[in-house]
Amino acid sequence: MRSSFLIAAALATVLAGPARAASPQDYAWQWPIKTEGDGAAHVLELDAEVLQYVTRGDLRDLAVFNANGEPVPFAPWPPKARDEEEFDAIPWLRVPLPAPGQPDSLALRLERDANGTLRGLDLRTTDDSPPPEERHDLLLDRGEDPPSISVLHVELAETAELPVNLRVRISASDDLADWQRIGSGLPLVALDDNGLRIERLQLEFPPTQARYLRLAIEGDGNWPMLAALKGERRVDAGDGREWKVLELTGTAYSAQPGVYDFSTPGPIAVERVDLTLADANSVAAAQIGAKNPGEDWWRPVANFAAFRLGSGKDEVRHIPPGIEPRRDREWRLTTQPALNKAPKLLLSYRPERFVLLAQGPAPYTLAAGSVRAEREDYPVKAALEATSTPPSPATLGMRMEAAGEQALTPKRGEDWQKWLLWAVLGVGAALVLAVSLKVLRHTEAR
Repeated sequence: MRSSFLIAAALATVLAGPARAASPQDYAWQWPIKTEGDGAAHVLELDAEVLQYVTRGDLRDLAVFNANGEPVPFAPWPPKARDEEEFDAIPWLRVPLPAPGQPDSLALRLERDANGTLRGLDLRTTDDSPPPEERHDLLLDRGEDPPSISVLHVELAETAELPVNLRVRISASDDLADWQRIGSGLPLVALDDNGLRIERLQLEFPPTQARYLRLAIEGDGNWPMLAALKGERRVDAGDGREWKVLELTGTAYSAQPGVYDFSTPGPIAVERVDLTLADANSVAAAQIGAKNPGEDWWRPVANFAAFRLGSGKDEVRHIPPGIEPRRDREWRLTTQPALNKAPKLLLSYRPERFVLLAQGPAPYTLAAGSVRAEREDYPVKAALEATSTPPSPATLGMRMEAAGEQALTPKRGEDWQKWLLWAVLGVGAALVLAVSLKVLRHTEAR
């Protein structure tokens, strides 16, 4: 029995043959790598121009070879942390405005607490007549040494009356005397259209560290009842990669109106999603799903109200929703009521960052696209942490064909070897079973 098993194992080993190291000819495409200096490590940033030639979602069919055609250590270099948004509630006071026809000469009286924060404000005209309560600006006191912000989030009270359709002006000051306008015509919108809630309750402006902000309504209208005002500050993780946007054109899904399908050019890590509606004054509930080729169901990604209202400089658009990073290749948009024209799908991403260790003679070559070769796991991170010298930047030259389409299809010459290998293993297993049964019968006969 043992000899039969050894024979089958030996045949399998011979047929399998020795393992062969990968080479650039196992990949469809290649790029020369231009390195700077003679450092021990180099960093590459790969965007959609390269990732469109990658076939695997884990990016394992990306590899680097030296001048001898030998693979060198090459691995992703992810950021240590992700950018985050933090929200700080900001107290506000009403700044009464003079009624139409009243003089512009005003008397201002401020009250502060022990910490210097504004707690009371009284604004009167010189004739000492109180202004109407509904006509007012909002004065925000962010305290001493406030962080830089560029977004204000407005939360309406449950008792706020709809519709809200205002334009807001924002001014900034450090002393309540000198003011600088930092935003004008900013839309503040909250509508209810037959059960579809349309909102843009976010005011965006250039970053400022000013202590005081004053919010004024431009034109007609009054402030709705507010529940909170929150300043958004971004905690920058120091990633350094620039955002890039893929603008995709959809095709109509024939089985259902208002449904459109999109495809990305490669396994790109999408971190933000948005829509550009084809026509102005359009609105629809939008559901976005995603999946990879061959999968049967769509994973939900985002669900929001997409709209374009108004025209020209007065146009108001929705706020893009946040999503978790994902590498799905296929995307589907479902709209209700059904949109007659396909919107543009905007997918934002940051280039992939990889590090290669200078091993063997230069020049080095990046290879991509293969169904029969994959990159080994290299301890690049440990090597980088052991040195205080950061990797130097590297860039790619012109793309060239390596093995071309041949690398994207299995080697047909290997098919007979695989089938013969399984046949030999099956014969070996049958021999082992036959010998075992023979031994059992012999034992029972005794």
